Amino acid sequence: MEPINFLSIVIASLISFGIGSFWYSPFLFGKEWMEGRKISEKDLGSIKNSSVLRSYIIQFVLTLITFTVLAFVISMSQAQTSTDGAFIGLLGWFGFVIPLSVSGLLWKKETFTLFLIDIVNNLVVLTIGGAVIGAWR
Repeated sequence: MEPINFLSIVIASLISFGIGSFWYSPFLFGKEWMEGRKISEKDLGSIKNSSVLRSYIIQFVLTLITFTVLAFVISMSQAQTSTDGAFIGLLGWFGFVIPLSVSGLLWKKETFTLFLIDIVNNLVVLTIGGAVIGAWR
């Protein structure tokens, strides 16, 4: 197993945050996502800045963990290119994220639209993150 480039993990995590910020913004799917989650603009206004900052910090740490695990898998598979890394990210999405996310449709009664918004975001993030990590091997 080759050493892991931790800078690539941080960069992939930052890119993931950028994608998420755009993905869940009003420019793309933010309105539909808020409707599916039954969140209003009024609800957003009542959230305190300190709790939002705490949530961002926790999410960033979790994103670092996700990409660290992905980096270990990429390293163990001896992937050497961004394409290899993207493919491993795709496999992780297909084998882990989709099966776990379907429970939201089955048991939480999420709408299919909400499911698609979240699941495709995960696909994009894991594939691009895998490509970044794979490129810096």
